[in-house]
Amino acid sequence: MLPNFSQLFPNLPAHSRVWLYLGNRKLDATEAHYVTEQMQHFLSNWSAHNNKLTCDGSLLLNQYLILAVNEEIESASGCSIDSSVRFVKNLGAELAVDFFNRTKVMVIENNQPIICNYFEAVEKKQNFINPMITKLEELREFIYN
Repeated sequence: MLPNFSQLFPNLPAHSRVWLYLGNRKLDATEAHYVTEQMQHFLSNWSAHNNKLTCDGSLLLNQYLILAVNEEIESASGCSIDSSVRFVKNLGAELAVDFFNRTKVMVIENNQPIICNYFEAVEKKQNFINPMITKLEELREFIYN
């Protein structure tokens, strides 16, 4: 079942900063549970300059890892962003998943997520989740046909 993007992270404001990491394959149920547990642990300790970040995260469709921070309260610093990247890289290494291939995008076609090449999606004028967005409101506005 596809998520309702407009309802993502209801406790965070629309201007919250987001980072999207598309895995090169769908995680099985055990892997997805593990990622969710690890992400919750990471988020509960995520801080910038020793100040806890107001943040949230989700694993959408067992393939799209999303982290979000309300920077109105505390901005994510370079070190805190680096720690999140290390966290995602370590998860990828543990599970043999590439979360950093920015040439791939997720297209929703016939209510099913499909991974395809960015340039193909643009050429075919397909609606895809742009991995380069930075604001939660952009993700919430994603509509699939």
